[in-house]
Amino acid sequence: MGTYIFKGLLNLMRNATKVRIHTVTILLVFSILLGSCGYSSKAGLRSNARSIYIPIFDNKTFRRGYEFDLTKAVRDQIILRTNLDIVDRDEADSILYGKIINVAEGVLVGDFADNIVESRMAVVVDIRWVDTRTGRTIVERPNITGVAEFIVPRNETESTSGNEAFIGIAHGIIEAMGDEW
Repeated sequence: MGTYIFKGLLNLMRNATKVRIHTVTILLVFSILLGSCGYSSKAGLRSNARSIYIPIFDNKTFRRGYEFDLTKAVRDQIILRTNLDIVDRDEADSILYGKIINVAEGVLVGDFADNIVESRMAVVVDIRWVDTRTGRTIVERPNITGVAEFIVPRNETESTSGNEAFIGIAHGIIEAMGDEW
């Protein structure tokens, strides 16, 4: 009787090993298929363009130099968050035009001597993304706004606030360029 129990346990272990191998194989195949479904951490875009040219944004305000900082922030975010290559105008499948239309600053908190303690800056931009192959406008979006606050006692300045606002606008531009779900 002991040999029958031993043989039964041996068969059970063999079957359990086969089940484990099959389970591992199925999980491995499933994970490979799932991993190859095209998921990406990059933004999905509305166009089949693979390259983009981004000229310096126009600036319709009296705040000089903001157009350069904003253009740099947009270029950096396109590199980080999309699969587009930034190229020269002659090589580009698309062009992203932008225009700063408003910069507003407001005091949020002042002290007893009317010194600024905390302030807010808002930057408003219009964009137009054009396919150079067809001349068709891919996306046209007015009033993309970036808002940032700065606190003077922490040595934050209008400049650091502006950079934060530009990064926020750049994120908004990438979202506007993205697929609509």
